[in-house]
Amino acid sequence: MSHRLIITIALISLLTACQTLGERKRAQTLQDTLRSYEATVRWSSGQHASKFQDPEHAATDRTPGRANIRVTGYEVIQGPTMLGDKRAVQTAVIQFVFQESQVVKEIADQQEWLYDEAQEKWYLNSQLPEFK
Repeated sequence: MSHRLIITIALISLLTACQTLGERKRAQTLQDTLRSYEATVRWSSGQHASKFQDPEHAATDRTPGRANIRVTGYEVIQGPTMLGDKRAVQTAVIQFVFQESQVVKEIADQQEWLYDEAQEKWYLNSQLPEFK
């Protein structure tokens, strides 16, 4: 009887470890994606941020970044917070300057990210930041 119990406990532990490894990989992939998104918004003024949206579900009227702005700051103020296994949210404050007028502005970028298991990739499911 105790031999069965030991085998059962070992199998449960093994299955739990596999799930934990998958969760860790998903969390690391999210962190990598969020860092890459931040760098893209910061250094391309949002012009290439649409590459983070799922091409199959992205809106056709994407808001492009503006060539006449320069992003001067990007600060995560909340998150990332996991809402289940395949959904995460994060809020960042983006500071930017209109180059022609040198007017400094700030926007809150509320992001929702969804995980695609088939591609093992996180996609932005919310609107792109609007610099106006």
